[in-house]
Amino acid sequence: MPDTQSSNCKGNESGTDSSIEQQLHEFDDLVEQGVIVIPDSPDNSTKVLDLIDTEQIEELPTKPTDGALDIVRETADRRKRKHSCSPEPLEFPNGTIKLTHILNERRDTTRSFTFSDVVQKATLRKALLTTFVLDMDWLLPHFGESTKLVIVKSPNGEQPGVYQSSRVTIVSPIFGTLNYPVMHSKVMLFFHDTYVRLAVSSANLIPVDWTVLANNLYVHDFPYNPNGKFHEVEFGKMLAQSLCDMDVPKQVVDELKSVDFSTARVHIVTSVPTPRLKIKRPCAQAYGIERLAVVMKRLRENVAKPDWYNTSLFCYGSSLGALNPQYLYMFYRCALGSTANGMDNASECLNMTEAEYKKAVQKRIAVGFHTQEQALSNKFGEIPRASIKFTSDAYCSKTYPKYALHKIKPKVPDVLIHSKAILARYGKESKGWMYLGSHNFTRGAWGSVRGDNTVCSYVNNYEFGVVIPNISYNEPMNTVSWDNGEIPLPFEIPPWVKYEESDLPCLN
Repeated sequence: MPDTQSSNCKGNESGTDSSIEQQLHEFDDLVEQGVIVIPDSPDNSTKVLDLIDTEQIEELPTKPTDGALDIVRETADRRKRKHSCSPEPLEFPNGTIKLTHILNERRDTTRSFTFSDVVQKATLRKALLTTFVLDMDWLLPHFGESTKLVIVKSPNGEQPGVYQSSRVTIVSPIFGTLNYPVMHSKVMLFFHDTYVRLAVSSANLIPVDWTVLANNLYVHDFPYNPNGKFHEVEFGKMLAQSLCDMDVPKQVVDELKSVDFSTARVHIVTSVPTPRLKIKRPCAQAYGIERLAVVMKRLRENVAKPDWYNTSLFCYGSSLGALNPQYLYMFYRCALGSTANGMDNASECLNMTEAEYKKAVQKRIAVGFHTQEQALSNKFGEIPRASIKFTSDAYCSKTYPKYALHKIKPKVPDVLIHSKAILARYGKESKGWMYLGSHNFTRGAWGSVRGDNTVCSYVNNYEFGVVIPNISYNEPMNTVSWDNGEIPLPFEIPPWVKYEESDLPCLN
C-alpha cells in the first residue's frame, strides 16, 4: 500500500458545496491510495471496508451516491485520525469533574454528562466497564455493533470466571468466602484511536443512575498509541493493579502500557475483599482505609500542622451501615495520614490532651445523608428512593453516633443523590482535598484498622475511587474549585446542618 501519511496530514480540502464530479474524483483518489478497498464481488456490488478494523461498513451501489460518499468521507476521516501526524486535541487532558445529567433539566455539558457524552460512540473501539448492577438492554445501544466490551460486575448466581458472548466479555471476579459478595467498583476505560478516556463514577450501568439520581464523574483523557510504549508512572501501575485485582483479562490490562498516564494528578484508592487477598500488613496499605492514609501522608507534607490536625471531613454516601464513635475516630486518623494509635502528636501540637482531641474530632467529621422527608418527596418516586440504603437496625443501635448525621441540600431540588464523596478542609484555610468514586461511608467499603495496627480488618467490597488534591473553597460564592474551575457538586457545599431531634434518615 502506498504511504498515505503525508497526504493525510494535509486535511480534507473538499467543501460542502463540491460537485458530484469532484467528490467522485476524491473517491477515486482514496481508492488509488489504498484508503478504500473495492473487493471483487460476484454480484458486482461494491463494499466499502475500513482497514482500521477490516470490518464491513456498509454495502454501496456501483456508482456512489451522496449518502455513499458520506460513508466514504467518514471512513477516510477515521483513518486520518489514526495515522495523522497531528492527533486531535484531547477534550480533558488534565482531568475534569462532572455530574450525571438529570432528566428534564437544562443540558449543560460544562457541568453534566449523559452516558452517551462519556462514551463517544462514533470513534470508540473497545471499552472496559465495571458495575454493581447492570441493565444490558439499556447499555448496549450506547455502543456500536462492532465495539468490543469487557464488563466486570457483581455475581448473579454464576461462578467466578470469564464468560464470552459474541463481542461482550463478562467477568465475575473472585471473592473468596463472602456471605454478601459485592463488586461495587464503577471505573470505566474507553479506547479510541489516539486516546483512552478514564471515567471514575458513582453511577451503575442502569438508567436510573444516569437519569434521575445525581451522581459524580471524574473524567480524564490520556494519549494512547497501540503500537508504542510509555514510561510507567505510579498512576498507571495502580490502575493496572486494580484491574488485575478484579480479574480483568491480561490482554486488556496490557493495553495500559500503551497509554501515557503522565498527566494524572489524582490518586487512586481501591478496596479488595479481604478473603480474596488474605490481606497481611505489607500489602494492606494498598487498599481501603489504609490506602487512604498512605495518600494523605503525601498530601500533608505541604500543609501546616495546626491546620492539618484541624481538618474537617464531610462524608456523603447513598448507603450507610453500622458506625460507632471509635470507627469515626479511626477513619479521621487515616484521613490525616496516620494508622497508628494516637495522632502523631496531634494533641500536643494543638495543646490538648488525647481525650480532649478525641472529643474535638467529633465536631470535625460530618456524615451527610438524606432525611426520610427528602426521600419521600423526591420528584421521581419510589425507584430512585430504593437506591438510598440505611437499615433501621444500624440507626437504632445504642452506639450509633447520631451526633454526626447532617442534612444535605441537593443542588437540583427534589432529586436524590447517589454520589459517594468526601470533602476535606484544612482548618480555617481555603484549601483541602476531595474523594470521588464508589466507596460509600461504610466499613464494608473502607475496612478498618485493628487496635494492634498489624492488619487491615475485614473489607467486603471491590471499590474504586480517586483523591483529588489541592481543591479550593471559595467564599462568599459558596463554591469549590479545582484547577481554576468550579467543581459541580450534587449538594450545597458544607458546612451542613445537623439533624434535629424530629429528623429521621431515609430508612429501609
